[in-house]
Amino acid sequence: MKKKIFKYYLLLILIILSVTVIFIPKVSRKFYTQEVENKLEGIAFSIEYYLLNEAKNGEIDFDFIAKDYAAKYNQNSTFQGESLRITFISYDGKVLGDSDANFNQMENHLSRKEIQDALKGNVGKDIRSSKTLKLDLLYMAIPVEELNVIARVSVPLVQIKKINRLIWLYSILIFIMALIITVIVSLRIAGLVIRPLNDIISVSKEITNGNYSRRIKLKSKDELGQLAVHFNKMASKLERTISDLNTKKIELESIVESITNGIVAVDGNNKVILINPAAFTVFNLDADAEILGDDIENHIKNSQINSLLKDAIQKNKPLEAEVAIDGRVLLVNASPIRPKDSDIDNSGGIVFIQDITKVRKLEQIRTEFVSNVTHELKTPITPIRGFIETLKNGAMNNPVVAERFLEIIDIEAERLHELINDILLLSEIETKLKDTNLEIFDLKSMVDDVFKVMQNIAKEKKISLNNNVRDEVLMKANINRMKQLIMNLVDNGIKYNVQNGSVSVDGYREDGKVVISVKDTGIGIPSAHIPRIFERFYRVDKGRSRGMGGTGLGLSIVKHIVNLYNGEIKVNSVVGEGTEFIVKIPCQP
Repeated sequence: MKKKIFKYYLLLILIILSVTVIFIPKVSRKFYTQEVENKLEGIAFSIEYYLLNEAKNGEIDFDFIAKDYAAKYNQNSTFQGESLRITFISYDGKVLGDSDANFNQMENHLSRKEIQDALKGNVGKDIRSSKTLKLDLLYMAIPVEELNVIARVSVPLVQIKKINRLIWLYSILIFIMALIITVIVSLRIAGLVIRPLNDIISVSKEITNGNYSRRIKLKSKDELGQLAVHFNKMASKLERTISDLNTKKIELESIVESITNGIVAVDGNNKVILINPAAFTVFNLDADAEILGDDIENHIKNSQINSLLKDAIQKNKPLEAEVAIDGRVLLVNASPIRPKDSDIDNSGGIVFIQDITKVRKLEQIRTEFVSNVTHELKTPITPIRGFIETLKNGAMNNPVVAERFLEIIDIEAERLHELINDILLLSEIETKLKDTNLEIFDLKSMVDDVFKVMQNIAKEKKISLNNNVRDEVLMKANINRMKQLIMNLVDNGIKYNVQNGSVSVDGYREDGKVVISVKDTGIGIPSAHIPRIFERFYRVDKGRSRGMGGTGLGLSIVKHIVNLYNGEIKVNSVVGEGTEFIVKIPCQP
């Protein structure tokens, strides 16, 4: 900018100086020529007057008069270096006398311009270049009508060269001085203009780079000062606006990142403008992937979700669908991005993804639970009602048949009682967030108590019970809850064991946890069934399990007790060799 201002000022002065240098010589030449013309005209009229006086005395010797008058005049001439020449010419162009040459040898002058003008009664003027003198000569002619003669005077314009040289010299000096002054003034003016502009540019750059606190320190009252004042006001408003936007951005980012459901927003070109960590998890995206600004279809490969988002943007209305991805069920809500209560076109779309796999699974479990409970309750009730009907129809009169039927009714009623107790127990455990009635007890002694209860059942199948719990393994828990856990595992170990098999219980401390292992030598569990054995009423072999009197809730109760204590349970099983349940319960303080 400074260079431009300097160049413009310099160019302007150069133009002015150039015009001055061009026109001053012409003007000076004109004034000089005008001055010479005025003097020559005066001389010509004085010669006319002299001729008329001489004519009164008789015949006129024009040649003598020309030489004599010119000689006298040149001696007293004010035209330094300029020799006056006088020529007398008749109306027909014949030269009658000349102060500088032999008039008899001179050519006819009728065609000369000044002569032609004089013949018309005017004062003839002409400037012609002399090849001999290499100068311009000024000719002036006036008619002397009384004598039919034209008196012509001429003088070389020798001062023109001197004047031109002086003019060029002074012009160059003026040009140089003006150029120096112009440079100084231009630099000064440019500095006065550019310095504040540089300050404004410097502050603008800092504001552009994020330093919104910078201000322009300019106190002048001119236009630049007003610009600085308005610029500072604009910067203050911008600083407040950016601060508010940053605060809102941080709040929005905190809210979006804290949302456990996936959120992805795109602009009108399908480019991602927002994505939260939950969306990375939902779609198994690389945490370091550069997704913002990229096309959503390059990262989310599910065509159903992409189509739903496009439809929501095109139709300008929210849409919803359930999408299955990698064994999960996602509830996807796609909505256009548009101002509230506005009919203008949307500027993109947003997808809200909720993983409802657990919800759908719980709904399925609940449905299956209701179905299984209904089935399990009907199983004992059906034979009870059948035997009662048979007894009512006369079988009760037969003591042997009646006693046998009553024993069956008692067995089914007991089974029904156990089923209801297990359901109530499971419901109780599920509703608890933390167990109560905690006490410190010895694990080995508690296992001995369980074995005493299970001893008769084990003897019937010739199953040996082995308590391998290490000495002084103390744990703090609800002892009845722990007995229920081990009893269910030992009961399963007995039921699904082989003749002369064994059930071994081990216990020890490891990494701040109490580890309980219940291992049998039974039939084992196929690996395909292991993930589901803790589900309610799930049986590997339904016919066999029901025949052994199980309710189908034992392992589910075990799982819920373990979860109640924030523990974990693991199953190792080989078909035909046996099964081992390993329970790890964190030590209570």
